[in-house]
Amino acid sequence: MGLELLHRALGAEFRQTEGGEIPWGYGELKAEVAAFYQGAALLDFPETGLLQVGGMDCRDFIHNQCTSDVRGLPQGGFLKTLFLNSRGQIEFLGSVYQRGQTLWIAAARTQALLERFNRYIVFDQVELSDLSQAYTQLRLQGPAALEVGGQLGQPPAKWSLVEHHQVVLARDEWGLDILVPRDLAEEVFNQLLQAGATPAGREAYRVWRVEQGVADLEDALGELPQEVGLEARVSYKKGCYLGQEIMARLEARGNTRYQLMGLLGQQPLPPEAEVWREGKKVGRVTTATDSPRLGPVALALLRKGLVPGDQVEVGAASPRLLRNPISATVSALPLLAPV
Repeated sequence: MGLELLHRALGAEFRQTEGGEIPWGYGELKAEVAAFYQGAALLDFPETGLLQVGGMDCRDFIHNQCTSDVRGLPQGGFLKTLFLNSRGQIEFLGSVYQRGQTLWIAAARTQALLERFNRYIVFDQVELSDLSQAYTQLRLQGPAALEVGGQLGQPPAKWSLVEHHQVVLARDEWGLDILVPRDLAEEVFNQLLQAGATPAGREAYRVWRVEQGVADLEDALGELPQEVGLEARVSYKKGCYLGQEIMARLEARGNTRYQLMGLLGQQPLPPEAEVWREGKKVGRVTTATDSPRLGPVALALLRKGLVPGDQVEVGAASPRLLRNPISATVSALPLLAPV
């Protein structure tokens, strides 16, 4: 049948994105969101590509490209990292998997990341391969993720990976990344459904992200890690990587202007809208959605100085055009207690 046809057989609605069509939802948003908190949500990330980096200099090369300590990554380990530009702004979010003598890197916009790597290879002994057409990335998330994922083999320890019958399982703080050959993807997806997983679309994942205050590329692209809640992916102990001087300066001075916060709206909040307080622009919405439990909610980059409980208006890019603004309340993150 194929994985896309399986999604459609399960009632999936698809939406077109920059990375292609993605399963947006299966018609049961409340149940899909609940699986993140009470069960095991099963997601398909067809837009996430996979690069393999080999050669004797592969660890040093990626170490010098990203914000994390790749040289210190043990065999069978993995981490989440950022790829910055020279101004310290985020260009890519990625996961790095240590597999034998090679690194696998999962990221959206893989072709652009591959082009970036090729630009910076000079005398490095590095071999780059694009495995995006050979592998699919699935994800299990929720309190039952390890139990359900155990149907594929013994889950790994946190921040490590294991391989069972060509399927790679990598465990983070919320669940499992599952890297599976495309010709096995439908079989694996079905196996996890039979084990009790709930198919969840990207809308449910977006609700979970906003409720938990977790930034994704749509929130982070072009921003500083410290302003979008991704500072944990930055190692201040390593040196000499693209954007490192800006990171060191921010560590020393701590003078960022914005912070990622939540908004609770009285009406649906438009994505990418501006946020105003007392006639002054104080930020912008990065991700907006409707939470089954909280109603209209959003992640927003807001000026430091705003505190939970502050009232703001969400609307047009100019105060003169701010007709019928939507009232919202600033909230700390996460909006809901994690499981």
